[in-house]
Amino acid sequence: MDRMDDKLDALWAEYRDVLPDPEPSTNFMPHLWKKIEARRVETTSVFRRLAQICVMATVALTLLMSVVLLPQLQNEVAYNGTYVDVLADQHANDYADIIPVGDPR
Repeated sequence: MDRMDDKLDALWAEYRDVLPDPEPSTNFMPHLWKKIEARRVETTSVFRRLAQICVMATVALTLLMSVVLLPQLQNEVAYNGTYVDVLADQHANDYADIIPVGDPR
């Protein structure tokens, strides 16, 4: 157990050597808060930039869709006839090719 305590004491001593205690001064807390705010702004700015990129991509995609799709949808022919009239217009010449012109029927 003493050997483990000695290893732990050595670890704590090495830790203190690597990270010394900050010097006490009147500007300690303001400097600490500046560091904290700088990190906070970095993280926030990354997410803000990502959100701006997503919004701009959405706006661009919406504009592209409105330029490409809306004219195609507006150019559709609206039929004033019934369903039977539309079918008759589409298949009007189907039987004319089968019956010969000079047929006495």
